[in-house]
Amino acid sequence: MEDSNVELNDLPNEALVIILRKLNNFDIHYSLKDVNQRLNQIIRESVFTNRLSFIKKSSENFIDRFCLQILPRIHSKIKWLDVESTSMRSILRAFDYPNLHILGLYNIDEESARSLVIDQTLSTDIFTNQIKTLILTCIRDEDYVKMLSSVANIFECIFPIFTKLIDLILHELSYRNCVRLNFNDSLILNFRSKMLLNLKASSF
Repeated sequence: MEDSNVELNDLPNEALVIILRKLNNFDIHYSLKDVNQRLNQIIRESVFTNRLSFIKKSSENFIDRFCLQILPRIHSKIKWLDVESTSMRSILRAFDYPNLHILGLYNIDEESARSLVIDQTLSTDIFTNQIKTLILTCIRDEDYVKMLSSVANIFECIFPIFTKLIDLILHELSYRNCVRLNFNDSLILNFRSKMLLNLKASSF
């Protein structure tokens, strides 16, 4: 019997899509861009461009190549971005994202939150007019009072500029303890959002 060696390019498109959906969309674009015309066409389908996660991809080489070579082709298709504090400004400022409505900010602290607020390009365009769902994971502090105060200060920064915000999701991924939000607590300052309908706090 002859050996049967099936290469990736031998598979039908449907099978390729099933396989690629098991992978991170960032890795798909980074690894398969310009391998051949067929793969280029497949990875530009909405299932591979709707959401991009840059989490744990903060190396300057990774980010620079992605911004220069990959984002120009797909930035208008992206609906959901997950970014870390170390790279979020360079990614968000790289291009317009006309269909971006969900934003995940990971490992954010007060300083990085303020840096976003004072960035007029982001504040007046993406944040004010587009983002309806915001996901926050803040940097952990073992001092609970300090942690709560930090979360309150971050809220105070973001609520005035995310004016279209409907859903706010807090992930406790970076914390040892649950993030308990008591809106009667004196540490929670007066912040308001006219549009906010849902607040969800999750722990892992």
